[in-house]
Amino acid sequence: MKYQAITNLANALLVFAVLAMLVTIWVGYIRPDEFSIAVQITAHISLIFAATMLKIAYVLRCIGRYERKLEV
Repeated sequence: MKYQAITNLANALLVFAVLAMLVTIWVGYIRPDEFSIAVQITAHISLIFAATMLKIAYVLRCIGRYERKLEV
């Protein structure tokens, strides 16, 4: 896979992960009284996965930029 494609994929994953984190924080912590307990539990679990996805996407972005000799 080309490193430009890796960087583009990582950028898209970063945006998705940040949006997912914001939604799960909103559901689980800011407005929990508006959602059922099942949805709140799902939001709390999803927050862990969104944070993991954010970290993986950041590492992929660093790899893609490093291999293309760009500032990381």
